[in-house]
Amino acid sequence: MGQDISRSAFTPEEHQQFELKLHDNLAALQQAMQRPGFGTDQPSLGAELELYILDAQGLPLGINQALLAEAVDPALTLELNRYNIEYNLPVLALDGAPFSRLETLMCDKIARMNGLLAPREASVLGVGILPTLNESHIGPEMMTPTTRYQALSEILLAMRGRDFEIRIDGEDPVRMRRQDVTLEGVCTSFQVHFNFPLTQFMNTWNAVTLITPLLLGAACNSPLLLGRRLWHETRVPLFKQSTDGRSTAPQWHDLPRVELGYDWLRQSAYELFAQRVYLYPSLIPLLHDENPQQVIADGHLPGLHELNMHNGTIWHWNRPIYSGADNGHIRIEMRCLPAGPTPLDMAANAAFYIGLAAGLRDDIEALLPAMPFRFVSDNFYRAARTGIHAKLVWPTLGQNRLAERPLREIGESLLDTALAGLLSLGVDAAEARRMLDIIANRLIRGQNGATWQLDSLEHLAPKVGRDQALHRIVSAYQGYFNDNLPVADWELAP
Repeated sequence: MGQDISRSAFTPEEHQQFELKLHDNLAALQQAMQRPGFGTDQPSLGAELELYILDAQGLPLGINQALLAEAVDPALTLELNRYNIEYNLPVLALDGAPFSRLETLMCDKIARMNGLLAPREASVLGVGILPTLNESHIGPEMMTPTTRYQALSEILLAMRGRDFEIRIDGEDPVRMRRQDVTLEGVCTSFQVHFNFPLTQFMNTWNAVTLITPLLLGAACNSPLLLGRRLWHETRVPLFKQSTDGRSTAPQWHDLPRVELGYDWLRQSAYELFAQRVYLYPSLIPLLHDENPQQVIADGHLPGLHELNMHNGTIWHWNRPIYSGADNGHIRIEMRCLPAGPTPLDMAANAAFYIGLAAGLRDDIEALLPAMPFRFVSDNFYRAARTGIHAKLVWPTLGQNRLAERPLREIGESLLDTALAGLLSLGVDAAEARRMLDIIANRLIRGQNGATWQLDSLEHLAPKVGRDQALHRIVSAYQGYFNDNLPVADWELAP
């Protein structure tokens, strides 16, 4: 979806041609995966960081195009709303101290953007949903004026045939209707890319799927929308509902394009791409002149442009990504983590995620019979609702029935597994322990970005009113964010 889109209307014939080409791409993918050397790159880490741009009052400031022009940085890209921006961070080898390098890169990029924004008394902030956001910050006029985003909004609305309906329960439930996708744009994330040998893909994918609810609950940072207390990670229902292109009366075959998944992976990464082709109609049928079969016959790896475009319009919380660069690979994009609360917290989240995936993958096949997939999906929504205080169904090899355990207890019990996984990848022991200590403190104290925001609101609102409390929360948050102090150590907003 990073590709430019010049129009929003397509003919049935274009959709048909595109969908035929998708099947050609699938056949080429099978051949590419069988080429000697494919998927043999050394393990690596990549990330995308989405940020808010704020004015001096802690409110969204819609100047992302001006910031992009001034930055002259090819790694910086526009996001859906005018007050959001994204950094595509460089790929890092998973050895030595990669997460500290990632932390430093984020700090450097944030400092540079803040320097550019200082004359406007503006700054950037990493937070899942900005607490001071109000209804004036959503709507078509807030959308970044590019054809890409306008086309996405128009296509989804046309498919749906009615307004987008937002219904999220919580302490202060939200009910609203929208005719655009700018509510999706208020959800900012920290997307982690994990590349590793293709021979390990099935077990790694299943391990990532199992641990996704655990990581989400530990990292929640989006409990407030329009000043209302909703889920600890409100991004989860908001993103799903604000991009739901299903019609007024969905048919049995209409599937949401935002989901955790449908089953454990059984054989290879190919299944995931095939599933996306077989189950989802095309959304943006842009055809490329590449003939992937001919590219392979000529001894090269194809770009699989149609498959990558289609894959980019299906927003599962974990997504396989094909690349034909260098030897070629298929990596996992882990999409559930919110932006923030600090660069150090985000680096630690990535370390815990990757360490657990590597540490569990050798045992995951034995664990799967103890964990029907539907309970993993249920875990995901439990974690999104109640965050670090959730209870999850968790498998063990000695069980005789399914059982719940507190998320914090599960996380603490797996810290050594994550450490072993990081060490197996070549991460230095001191680096691994430093990052996992951030997670351990968060679990022990029961404080992540979501609990800090909610507790601060409860502390402040009776004294100064909700609106002033939200501004104080953002002000205190920004100070901690710029100081890069891990969220477990934050005092409540004064």
